[in-house]
Amino acid sequence: MEIQNAFDLVADKVEKALAEQDYKRQNVDSQNDKEITALYTSEDTAYNIVYYKAKMRMVLRQCEMSGAEPDNNWKSVATWLFDPEVDTEKEADNIASDFIETIQGPKQQAITQTRKKKKKDNDGNVDSLFLANRMVNYFPELKEDIAYEKLHYANFRGITFAKEKILPLFKKYVENEGANNLEKLSKSLNDIYNMGDLDVKGIISYILFNSIEDEKKREMLLENFTEANKKVIVAAFSLRGKKIKPEKPKKKRSGMFMEALEAKQQAGK
Repeated sequence: MEIQNAFDLVADKVEKALAEQDYKRQNVDSQNDKEITALYTSEDTAYNIVYYKAKMRMVLRQCEMSGAEPDNNWKSVATWLFDPEVDTEKEADNIASDFIETIQGPKQQAITQTRKKKKKDNDGNVDSLFLANRMVNYFPELKEDIAYEKLHYANFRGITFAKEKILPLFKKYVENEGANNLEKLSKSLNDIYNMGDLDVKGIISYILFNSIEDEKKREMLLENFTEANKKVIVAAFSLRGKKIKPEKPKKKRSGMFMEALEAKQQAGK
């Protein structure tokens, strides 16, 4: 059976099964000399089918989503051999059935539910990789840096990446660009800030905005931020260069009542 026909059979059946779980097949399916691929994504999880031509191996992989894109930390969850010279539609059907059973099985369902809960607990917040990907719209050269970071590090080093890669480009952009482009950047940063987790908010406040020396440019970039976000960023800038003394340790209080009292005091800060 021709490999493209076999792959399409498997990919189409998996697409139908995943559609029941609110996955969408993305328009990035591709074929080259080495492999054929298909991608399916939901809000929190991505599945990918890859056929490696040289190894004659068809693999079902899974990873988490980072914003609108897979985080590319793929894990293989099912693997089959398929030899186009020997295997037939029956073998392709068997592969499709196994992939669907794997996706619908208790282990993968448990992983998916855990990710959904994690996403809900984080209130849909996006991470520093999402920030970096969005900055590619302004600094295309970051695309190669992001790829290198993913390839060489198990976890995306958001703060380090922001300081070493994004910040120099950001400073030059702010210095050289006019009002129209700064307005676009301001809107993007405000959107990301609103969606971002604590690391993203810290990168925007303490790394990017704190680097702007020109008060007028800083105000232009803050123009599209909400009043609440402006206050946080302005407060962060006011702390630039200052050494904050750690609070003196308080005498330890024991007992459930005191612990509850301390928790209440912390929440009120």
